[in-house]
Amino acid sequence: MSRLVSILRRWLEPLGAGLPAVYLVGGAVRDHLLGRESKDIDLMCADPQVLAHALGSVHDAALVPFLNKPDTPCLRVVNRSDTEDFLDLVPIHGSGVEDDLSRRDFTINAMAIVVGAGGALGELIDPLGGRRDLRDRLIRAAGPDAMTSDPLRVIRAARFSAELGFEIDAATRQLMANAADRVAAIAAERIVRELFLTLKQPDSAPLVRVLDVTSALQAVFPEITPMRGCSQNEHHHLNVWGHSLEALEKLEGLLASLTDQFEPVAGRLRANLERENRLPVLKLATLFHDAGKPESRSVAPETGRVTFYGHDAAGSRIAEAIAARLKFSARDQELFRRLIGEHMHTIGLPGPDVRPGTILRWFRRLGEDMVVLLLLGMADVMATAGPASRKVERERQLRWCRETIRLYYTEIKDRLERKPLVGGRDLMAIGIPPGPGMGTILEAVRAAQDDGAVQNRDEALALAADLARKHG
Repeated sequence: MSRLVSILRRWLEPLGAGLPAVYLVGGAVRDHLLGRESKDIDLMCADPQVLAHALGSVHDAALVPFLNKPDTPCLRVVNRSDTEDFLDLVPIHGSGVEDDLSRRDFTINAMAIVVGAGGALGELIDPLGGRRDLRDRLIRAAGPDAMTSDPLRVIRAARFSAELGFEIDAATRQLMANAADRVAAIAAERIVRELFLTLKQPDSAPLVRVLDVTSALQAVFPEITPMRGCSQNEHHHLNVWGHSLEALEKLEGLLASLTDQFEPVAGRLRANLERENRLPVLKLATLFHDAGKPESRSVAPETGRVTFYGHDAAGSRIAEAIAARLKFSARDQELFRRLIGEHMHTIGLPGPDVRPGTILRWFRRLGEDMVVLLLLGMADVMATAGPASRKVERERQLRWCRETIRLYYTEIKDRLERKPLVGGRDLMAIGIPPGPGMGTILEAVRAAQDDGAVQNRDEALALAADLARKHG
């Protein structure tokens, strides 16, 4: 017995002959036919309220009303002892089941299965050929108005394509392009949810290009227009936007080879990226790491040399505006802004004159975000292949990034977690008063500890006293 049938039997069997006409619909049908597990189980019936109260009478369940989709009231029946155990109940729209299915987004989501007594699965209802499209691995719009009735489906098409590995058919791509200008009017939270779900997939770059070609991406991110029109210097072979798209492709190739590239710390690196929304934020930051270049572009009149001084700081401001407009969470906003604003440091840090303590202080300031930043830096370097970009330098920088990530997980992280040799009470005990000066001294002593210049508490106190005398 499949998990789906087991869940339906457990919920519906107690109703016996009292079970009304019920249909399993949407993604649960698609996943069932593909042999995949589905977390969300949608049941369609004439009156969800009646079915919900019937289920509540035979189970210890809570009824939670919410909007599952725009203008589609839904009742969630939740097991009180296990909130991950629930059914979603939706009404039949239109004149009947087939009419309801014709209003859905894609044919592969426009199928229903009759649910019989005890939760048994019966006849498949497939008016639009969704089963055939599953077999052909095709994303096809359920109808000519599918995109205009809910423009978020433009992004959902890319998400399903990335999630399932299906192609988007040509007619559906045209419908996506026709509705692209309406995407910007969608609630920011809905856009971000679909976009992040797409970017969480391992091979999302081709779908980002699809969204770019249909102009849907530009509708969400008008910052792309100046990036597309911004030519670069001899270190680059593409304009700013072309370079950014290629950097995303390079990043996904890098992520696909974590085990080969980063053993023995690949597992810890993967766990870092799987937390919260770190992976989609990294990918989005890779797309916009050079967003500040158009406003920072300058041409030297004597030599014609193109420069982008300060584009990281300009990009940080742009990132902050994007994150605010799309209502990122505070955590996602900070990571997005930080990755874009700090990305040039991954170019300067590998220099021969940079001390280990300097690198350690960067990690102390950025923590595990520094590891994510190094991945962005690697993708940036890999996508920089203009005539002035030397292969030997690119390989040197990539090698340094790989070694530094390994070093972080095998040594630096432990060093950062060690307690400081001295604290404020220790400094007060030797006559250093509280205040900004004490903070400066503590930072300097900690930096010396990071560099290995002080090894124990006595040496740290001696340095603190010396600094107090010099600056007193």
